[in-house]
Amino acid sequence: MEKITHTQLEDLILDKLNGASFVSLRSETKQTTLNKGRGANAMVEAIGVNPDSIVKHTDLVGLISGGKVGYQDFVNNRLLKEAVAKGKDKAQLTFEAGERKWGEHYKNSPALVHYKGSKYLVMYCVANNVPKVKHTYHGDIIDLTEARFDAYRKPERKDGQNQGTENPIVVRDYKFDNIKEITIFKKTYRVVPDPA
Repeated sequence: MEKITHTQLEDLILDKLNGASFVSLRSETKQTTLNKGRGANAMVEAIGVNPDSIVKHTDLVGLISGGKVGYQDFVNNRLLKEAVAKGKDKAQLTFEAGERKWGEHYKNSPALVHYKGSKYLVMYCVANNVPKVKHTYHGDIIDLTEARFDAYRKPERKDGQNQGTENPIVVRDYKFDNIKEITIFKKTYRVVPDPA
């Protein structure tokens, strides 16, 4: 598999992305499902698992946008589709996106964000493409739905509550450091850091 550095990936997106394009990626991040707990109730003390050593592996297909269609457009299109499915001519509401809370879009590309020296890819998760997620602990698969983790489980994240959609458009920002593999413009790459 061909390698692509962070800068090469960013340049590829800037050069070739026109409109919206499907992308699939494989990422590795810290787990975000469990709290650590404290003192004697800390997870590592109580059940012998250090949540900082759990790695989340995600395989995902989503859309990236080159600027002609953005978050607001995706949500309003979904609102219209949901209204039409109910036999209405138009959506009952119009969604207006707020300002980005962190980072800045790089070279006006909605697909790229820079923040504190790091690069991020902005992806829109579409309804039929559910991410495949697994977790590992020191290289072995671990099931975070087991009852032993119940006391440490964070409340489930509610994405897109303010959109007015039945099936929200979920937006995820993937740090280039966490993207291990990407299929973009019909080619798959192993993503590696820029040389030092």
